[in-house]
Amino acid sequence: MNFIEQIQLHAEQVFGDKAKAENWLNQPKSEFGGFTPLEHAHSEAGYLVAKEALERIRHGYAF
Repeated sequence: MNFIEQIQLHAEQVFGDKAKAENWLNQPKSEFGGFTPLEHAHSEAGYLVAKEALERIRHGYAF
């Protein structure tokens, strides 16, 4: 499984809904330098940043 597939799966687990996950993954975020989380997750470092953001959301720290 590549980083994109991993972040998509993780987002679906966090949001509990594929459509909500896709929406979050495809919206540009300032935290990602104006890129989408999905664009950012093409590298291991970017994937880890996106995963950390999802963990903050999971624990109630939405941004």
